[in-house]
Amino acid sequence: MGKQEQRSRLVQKQRNLRIYCNETKDVAFREDDCPIRKDNAPENFALLCHIALNLLSQEKTASMGIQNKRLQAAWDDDYLALVLGI
Repeated sequence: MGKQEQRSRLVQKQRNLRIYCNETKDVAFREDDCPIRKDNAPENFALLCHIALNLLSQEKTASMGIQNKRLQAAWDDDYLALVLGI
């Protein structure tokens, strides 16, 4: 396998990961429907969503999707503490 082919595969993996993360955030957090548009708020909100996505992805005790984990954390303070690690 040549260097060009390795580079091409690496770029494709990175692109697929980025698409997966964006689709997950769109579904779990409805990011496309978000009305936050002013000043630095969109970047700040995107960062918070990314942190929340990472925390929810790392939580392995519940066998449910990211969106359901997010809702469960909103409804159950004990589960939220588990996700946050406190």
